[in-house]
Amino acid sequence: MKHFIFIIGLLFSGIAVQSQENTEAYISTASAVAEYSNVLKNRTFFIFPETRENPIKWYDSLKTKWLERNYAQKDYVLQAQPGEYYVYQIGVWAVGSNLQDVHVVFSNLENRKGQVIPLIKMTCFNKGGIDFMGNTFTKKVNVQAGRIQALWMGIDLKGIEPGTYTGSVSVIAGGEKQMVPIRLKVFGEAVPNHGYNEGKRLSRLNWLNSTVGIDEEITKGYLPVKIEENKISILGRTLIIGENGLPASIISYFGPSNQSLVERGEPVINHPFRFIIEKEDGKIIRLQPGALEFLGQTPSKTVWRVLNTSNECDLECIGQMEFDGFVDYKLKLTAKVPLKVRDIRLEIPVVKEKAEYIMGLGHEGGSRTPDWKWKWDLSKNQDMLWVGTVNGGLRVKWKAENYVRPLINLYYEFGPLKLPPSWGNEGRGGVDVVQKNRDVLVKAYSGSRELKKNDVLNYDFELLITPFRLIDRQNKFGERYYHCRGKNSGTNTSVTVKNAKNIEANIINIHHAEDIYPFINYPYLDENIKELTQLVANAHEEDLRMKFYYTTRELTKNMPEFQAFNSLNGEVIFPGPGNDTRTEVLHPKGPNIWYIKNMREKYIPAWYDAIKEGKFKGETDLSVITTPDSRLNNFYIAGLDWMVQNIGIDGVYIDDSALDRFTLQRARKIIDRYRPEGRMDLHSWNHFNKWAGFANCLNLYMDLLPYFDLVWIGEKRDYDRLPDHWLIEVSGIPFGLPGQMLEGGGNPWRGMVFGITNRAGWSGNLPTEIWKFWDQYHIVDKKMIGYWDNNIPVTCSNDSVKATLYYGAKESILAIANWGNENQLSSLFIDWKQLGYDPSKYTFFIPSIKNYQEEKILDSLDKIMVPAKKGFLIVLHTNLDIYVQ
Repeated sequence: MKHFIFIIGLLFSGIAVQSQENTEAYISTASAVAEYSNVLKNRTFFIFPETRENPIKWYDSLKTKWLERNYAQKDYVLQAQPGEYYVYQIGVWAVGSNLQDVHVVFSNLENRKGQVIPLIKMTCFNKGGIDFMGNTFTKKVNVQAGRIQALWMGIDLKGIEPGTYTGSVSVIAGGEKQMVPIRLKVFGEAVPNHGYNEGKRLSRLNWLNSTVGIDEEITKGYLPVKIEENKISILGRTLIIGENGLPASIISYFGPSNQSLVERGEPVINHPFRFIIEKEDGKIIRLQPGALEFLGQTPSKTVWRVLNTSNECDLECIGQMEFDGFVDYKLKLTAKVPLKVRDIRLEIPVVKEKAEYIMGLGHEGGSRTPDWKWKWDLSKNQDMLWVGTVNGGLRVKWKAENYVRPLINLYYEFGPLKLPPSWGNEGRGGVDVVQKNRDVLVKAYSGSRELKKNDVLNYDFELLITPFRLIDRQNKFGERYYHCRGKNSGTNTSVTVKNAKNIEANIINIHHAEDIYPFINYPYLDENIKELTQLVANAHEEDLRMKFYYTTRELTKNMPEFQAFNSLNGEVIFPGPGNDTRTEVLHPKGPNIWYIKNMREKYIPAWYDAIKEGKFKGETDLSVITTPDSRLNNFYIAGLDWMVQNIGIDGVYIDDSALDRFTLQRARKIIDRYRPEGRMDLHSWNHFNKWAGFANCLNLYMDLLPYFDLVWIGEKRDYDRLPDHWLIEVSGIPFGLPGQMLEGGGNPWRGMVFGITNRAGWSGNLPTEIWKFWDQYHIVDKKMIGYWDNNIPVTCSNDSVKATLYYGAKESILAIANWGNENQLSSLFIDWKQLGYDPSKYTFFIPSIKNYQEEKILDSLDKIMVPAKKGFLIVLHTNLDIYVQ
């Protein structure tokens, strides 16, 4: 009696975006060894083909039909159409022992006319491809005894004539070879765009190997890298390479309020960077620098090398600087003789005035705490520090050859940082930030150690020179967002555009968890493409731009490619604890039953949403955490490229990101090319907590900021924090970006000190009344001079009250806000000469703004009572009558 396991369609709680028979007869691999011993005789493994419509899902059970046919004796027929990228599967069952480094061998496919589909048009996605940086790579596929591995194959049929093509695919492992003859029938209507327009074809698997956006082009708003001898110039910043290859000078040419560039820049560092090797006896090894070699230059970057030598060790310094202010250093220290060292360290002497604020290494963004000391601790997502002010700063990130991008958000504990062997030195390393005279010294030390001859240590680090660009006032004050709430709030093609138009927004963000976009990070679902395309067209007809929620941090199980991604063994889906996963916030009692039955191992459950209305009513959106820096980045970029060109979207909204800067740079290029007024904005949940490893959001994502247009900070933010925290962690100003508030709608009075509001449609009161004020008083044309700018011509008598001036030639606006918990009396003092106004001709007027302030004419700016946690917008103008009705 055969012992069959019948897996009923009940296990598949996802919708029919993946074709699957309702009832399948399966047998466990353990039972199959006995029941099909005649089929498996003398085989160490067993292979079987399957179509794309029926993904191989389980590693411990097989369809009985796979065992009851001799695939080697009869062609396996595949049906394809001209022009599509066609995919199919080969299953490999390791019958009795482990299989190491399974190989796949294709033959040419040939028709009776002698026309050939060559090997170059075929691939096995599981065996390698093109990584997210554009490099070709190969993978080893190992199959544990008793388990089944799905291998996904692709054939590019672009330019292939209709006909029947025959050939074979073989699997080789442990010296044994098994073959499946293939008969590929290519007939019917030609499929446009490789089949990418229809997810059900799974042609989009080819996006895994996409190279879209990989080139040396610089993105909009930046300048090509310029080199003059050892001086590198980019937008608003210069770096001079010292004799040893490290920075000797860094200068910022951004003005005090980051509104304009200035001719005479200000130094960010007082002296050159110092890399110090201190021996056990306290003596410093003197390294002799060799010649500066430039290894390459393009418009987007330049690369250089210096070899520093001594009798005891060599230090190879390779640097790379890019157009956005990113600098990558690889320092390779090689011992020539046995060495005992007291310390190996990097010292960065930052100008005191450019070290007013810090963020990172356990320090929340804000005013610098004197003598900050930090040690490596992998329970925390901390490996980087920003030191700076609004118009000049440095972020330093310390790493080594073992660096792997950690998981973010709630999931840091499952994919934490790895201790750099060099900087970390088994816990001896750390960073001190201390003031010494005119310097604020950032000292990254690694402590004592012994090196044997030929030992190598990699003291790598990254720099970001901030700010990245000037604040675009048209963007900051002219672009008004309407953001759908999500959670199935009933988005449709008419209501969304109408709502945005009614409140005079000009950019719409479409969230997931909507009937029109039900499943997270898969906006191009076949069932919704037509409706989404119409929605975008409707927005464009009303002169509105439309962007979609789209990132890579989580993947829905309801995407057609899900099982193929799962077959890549951790490359795309992060190999977490699986059914044993517990997350305190989302999954305290463990994963949903679907995960337990269908995935079982090597995953982390993430976002979920039970859909209670609309055309997907009764379905559940379940997602998993993804692996950073994988080919999913290629898939993401190709998907963005497809949406921009086929749906017409004007950009994307990114909600916390697992993406690297190179991938986001690719995304920016696509948007710049096809949607010149397109936008990308970043939202982040507050990561300064135990689940996220006490990370600072804008530090975590700082290398992505050059490519965003706005930051929305953020969920779980405390807007009762002091102004220095607002400036560094909320406003975006020190990095050249506009900001917006989120949690509870933020605080509109304090927000105006930084020129930011909340976002319409999400939480809090609509910001429309403030938008009207902006337009009425032409704030977009006024220069913003914040309280942080030493040149501001306005001061407050009360430290709890902060003032920002929006300066115009004949009219200015004062935004004042009280950071105290009680009403505060404050006088405002204006330097009229600096302002260029005749005080006898000016009046002070508080215009009426609904839900913000009542109309009032002030006799003076002396002793203004500012309500607790609130403030005023005060207009300075020569002709009051035009404002008072």
